[in-house]
Amino acid sequence: MSAVGAEEHDPLDEASLALDLRGGDRLLLPRGVAQVRPDAPAAVLVVDLSARQVLYANEVAGQLAPGLHLPVPVEEWSAAADLRDLDGDQLDETAHPLSRIARFEPVAGQGVSAARRSAMGRSREPLWVVALPLDDAPDLQGRALVVFLPVREREEMQQRAAEAHGRSSSSEPVAAGDGALSLREAAVLATGLSFTVADASEPDLPLVWVNPAFTAVTGYTFERAVGRNCRFLQGPGTDPAATRRMREALQTGRSITQVLLNYRADGTAFWNQVAMSPVVDADGRVTHYVGIQTDVSGRIAADAERDRALAAEQAARAEAELANSRLQLLAEVTRQLSEVTDAQAAVDRLAHLVVPALADFAMIAVVGDDTAVATTQPQDDDGRGGAPAVALRRHGLRDVAWWHHDDARRALVRTIAQGRLGGLGDGGQQLLRSLLGPDGVTVAVPDTAPQGVSVAEALADLMAPGQVRDALLELAPSSMATWSLRSGGRTLGLLTVGTDADRAPLTARDIDLGADIAARAGLALDRSRLFRQQRDLAEGLQRSLLTLSPGAVPAHVTVAVRYVAAAEAARVGGDFYDVFTQPSGAAVAVIGDVMGHDTDAAASMAQLRSTVRTLGMLTDDGPAEVLRRADALMRASGMDTTATAAVVRLPEPDAPDRSGSRAERAAVLVEWSNAGHPPPLVLDDDGGVRLLTAPATDLLLGVDPGTSRRQTQHPLRLGATLLLYTDGLVERRDMPLQQGIARLQEVVARVAPRVADHHQLLDLVLSEMLPEVATDDVAVVALRLT
Repeated sequence: MSAVGAEEHDPLDEASLALDLRGGDRLLLPRGVAQVRPDAPAAVLVVDLSARQVLYANEVAGQLAPGLHLPVPVEEWSAAADLRDLDGDQLDETAHPLSRIARFEPVAGQGVSAARRSAMGRSREPLWVVALPLDDAPDLQGRALVVFLPVREREEMQQRAAEAHGRSSSSEPVAAGDGALSLREAAVLATGLSFTVADASEPDLPLVWVNPAFTAVTGYTFERAVGRNCRFLQGPGTDPAATRRMREALQTGRSITQVLLNYRADGTAFWNQVAMSPVVDADGRVTHYVGIQTDVSGRIAADAERDRALAAEQAARAEAELANSRLQLLAEVTRQLSEVTDAQAAVDRLAHLVVPALADFAMIAVVGDDTAVATTQPQDDDGRGGAPAVALRRHGLRDVAWWHHDDARRALVRTIAQGRLGGLGDGGQQLLRSLLGPDGVTVAVPDTAPQGVSVAEALADLMAPGQVRDALLELAPSSMATWSLRSGGRTLGLLTVGTDADRAPLTARDIDLGADIAARAGLALDRSRLFRQQRDLAEGLQRSLLTLSPGAVPAHVTVAVRYVAAAEAARVGGDFYDVFTQPSGAAVAVIGDVMGHDTDAAASMAQLRSTVRTLGMLTDDGPAEVLRRADALMRASGMDTTATAAVVRLPEPDAPDRSGSRAERAAVLVEWSNAGHPPPLVLDDDGGVRLLTAPATDLLLGVDPGTSRRQTQHPLRLGATLLLYTDGLVERRDMPLQQGIARLQEVVARVAPRVADHHQLLDLVLSEMLPEVATDDVAVVALRLT
């Protein structure tokens, strides 16, 4: 990590070259090379100094000064290229780089611009000119190498050129310790670029000249380099493909730029960017190859460091994304399983949650004593299938849910899940018993299977021959794992997941994630079990308090009752109902709701129900009087609660006539009184639906025992059905009571023609009226007058 406030830098700007001088001193070269773009094409000339003529040029130089036939005077070539200074002004004789080299004055670097568009870029872009005498090269005495290089940017280029030429501004030798450097040597060193010239007329292209910067970079002196092919820089790490590309380009006379891993004379490696360009004579024959070499180790190192940092960042991001996805999966498992209290719903959700986030398929078994989970599954595509419960039970377990994300393979998983517990061999039985322990987990991955045996084959060895074993081999999982679902020190089930052959096997991280999921699922199953037990206990208590007395219902009515407890565990309510016979033979039906949803409400409900029954059964009092006396008895007994109630009295119909038949469409006069309860509903024998309403509804019980109670009468024909209900059937948070009552009327009218009796009527009404999760108790009583 870089220091805070550190300036950005170019690794090439920090690259420095040094040349060992006589006497042990070192000459440090300038860093102007950082501005030059050696990776771009360069224009190359070979000039005859005495004749002041351009003898050879490469293709890019021909683009700068087109239409010329070599040899050509340097002035004519300069005019054709329209060489000017960086501002586009004419160069005078003194400052013109070609004039300077013609005067035997080395040009260590000068900024110019050319008018022509070339491979180096658009016209009037800055160029860096280097002109070096070739006196030391065999057969090139009296000639000079002139190279036009594109630069990155014009900024500071002139200053760098002045710095480079400052070394040669004096006519005296440049001192360096005990040694001395000639003006020409100082100039050519100042470029900071390595130049080489190879003889194209020789088969092996030997070097005929290298500049001192080449020696500073490679450690090979002029004497050790000249006469040899430049491949002496290659070593064991040099890419053969790169050298082959260079060799093919040189054989065909093409320019090429290639980055190679080269080696210095002391054996140290460096990255060398080599730009080779052929120069041709007047006949177009390649005479020499000019090489421009740059040590780009700093750039390569920076690129490698950048790539490493990028790879590390990508790996860290991938790791963070993976960890986040796993946390999200755990959070989703926890959230969804906490939303349900039904065990079957919980395991169904679990199977869909882990597929395909964790694996390709899943199977879940639960212990047999959790009777909230169905022991026979419907045959459909919801992840469960029909199979006799006895075939699924082994060691108290039965498979109750399974899933595969691929529809085409789901049937295989179903077959395995339906029969795996019953199809285990001896080894499978032993493994199953171990899974029921406190640390139950088993993993089957390629590393755990015997050598030469697939995971599927190893698992199949645990099964007895048959359909299940065949299905497992056809499924061919690449891995499988099973965890115990535990809570409170007991095993509640097993979670099994697996991967298909086209998915990587489960990893150690997957196994850890599965263990976390299994722990949460175990708690959810335990919560469902406890909820079921508490709910069953509460509902059993409630039902025991609401059981109709044997023989209490008179013969002229038939009765159907339904009671649905709220979905929340351990919540007993105050809903109650009753049907009994008065001394006169009249049937009395009572429906009521004591305020509250707790044991106090249930106790008050039982007490009030007993009070109304006692008062109603011992006399022939009408509904209003029964409610009035019950209200007074509540106050006298100190019952501190309120309740709604409706009492309906149905007298016996008229006796049959002498012919033995009843009067045509006989009717009874129904009497009722309502203490703040939803109005009873009448389904007439002709299908009409109406409410038993009065001009006003009386006060609830327990508010004012002195209040007067109204009693209303209405005729009811034989065959009609009277429906009494509590508000849990018609009232919702998002639906007012009156709207719910209107909906109940619509539902009864719609389903009545399809029912055979009033028992079926109640079932259809409840299925349409109740929400998925009931938040209030519901009691419904249907009486049919016969």
